[in-house]
Amino acid sequence: MSDSCVRGKANPSQATRFRLWADSAGYCQSPTCQKALFVDLQSGSSAHFGEIAHVIAASGDGPRGDASVDEPDLGAWDNLILLCANCHTIADKAPIDHPVEMLLAWKEGRLAVIEAALGIASFASRAEARTAIEPYATQNRYLHRTIGPDNEYRFNPEAEEAAMWQHDMVETVIPNHRRILRIIDANTQLLTPAEKEVVAEYRSHVDGLTYRHQGEGGLKTVLFPKAMEGIFGDS
Repeated sequence: MSDSCVRGKANPSQATRFRLWADSAGYCQSPTCQKALFVDLQSGSSAHFGEIAHVIAASGDGPRGDASVDEPDLGAWDNLILLCANCHTIADKAPIDHPVEMLLAWKEGRLAVIEAALGIASFASRAEARTAIEPYATQNRYLHRTIGPDNEYRFNPEAEEAAMWQHDMVETVIPNHRRILRIIDANTQLLTPAEKEVVAEYRSHVDGLTYRHQGEGGLKTVLFPKAMEGIFGDS
């Protein structure tokens, strides 16, 4: 997915790129634009003109540049927004009119719209948050138990179950993980400090699965943190 020309540590990882596209729902994150970033071509194929923009520039002398920010942080999800090519150019050509706070507000606004559309809400209690994520967690546990890679077919990569697992991973398991993360992100105020560490590990696990099954593959993923089974549980 060629959507960023920056190289070095300020270049976002493939998993971060996937997360940005998921966050944007495939539309420019500028609230006054919101153009679809994919277009159908006459040839029958499709193309995208989405570009990953740095909120704080990748270099200290760039738009909204800040030389005090570490290079890896410049390529992190927190410092990136997905825009159409036109809005990206305008934001960088006129940085005074597009300060850091404005771009971050655009991004947060798009996430709020998506969460509202999906019925994702902030809850008053941990029990309510747990109830919201449980159906997705239960479905994932069932699929992993019945056709997951820990079953006997792991010794036969050509087994039908392997193809079934790959299909369900892409169509169900990863989307369920993303739904769980969206619910958690909307209810971080209910998490304990220890749970926030668990969620960070879980997010790395999900990003790794996404890269492995929907990206270029070959990435060794962070193992699923078992403590996630008790997230929003009795503390």
